[in-house]
Amino acid sequence: MMPALVALPTTVIAAGELEELAACVRALGRAATVLVGTHRDAAGHVLDEFVLAAALAALAPSVRLGVAARAGQGRAASVIAREATAAELLGACDVVVLDGDAAACADAAAILAVMFTPGAHTASHGDERVVGARNLPQPSVAGAPRVAWREGAALMELRDGVRTTCGAVLASPVGARWPEAAPGSLLELSAPLGPPRALAASLAR
Repeated sequence: MMPALVALPTTVIAAGELEELAACVRALGRAATVLVGTHRDAAGHVLDEFVLAAALAALAPSVRLGVAARAGQGRAASVIAREATAAELLGACDVVVLDGDAAACADAAAILAVMFTPGAHTASHGDERVVGARNLPQPSVAGAPRVAWREGAALMELRDGVRTTCGAVLASPVGARWPEAAPGSLLELSAPLGPPRALAASLAR
């Protein structure tokens, strides 16, 4: 079963503020796997979510982490598979939740599924394809990372190649009393865009 997931709201991270973001991860990770997605630096540049998750895993080793990865947009699924594998080996990626067009996410999920198994793979799904591709090393746990994506209010995954609903997507502002994350659910928290310390203060209330 897909674990309970909670998405870490986007922040703007200046130099030296990673520990403040790790405090947010620890606050959210008491009962759920925390998804690390898009964050920006002080100049407005998008930070790589897999690199950021790996850094946070070192600062919050007791928290289960996942990654909300951008699918499509010029980023091949085979590249996502390798980044996810590296992060999983570092304890930073138990789950990948693909973000983007639902059909593109489903195609990417199919490529990730084959790349997370041993051997050389040739596969084609929509605009995604690999030819004789190997993913070495493999993830440390068979069947990991889990892969899902959002379709409206449903959380989807592939089961034996079939698109299947595995949970619900819930939304809540950080300042409200948000629902408790349940296995299979993705709780998307929204907060004003700002520095990690502002988010940490909101989560501490």
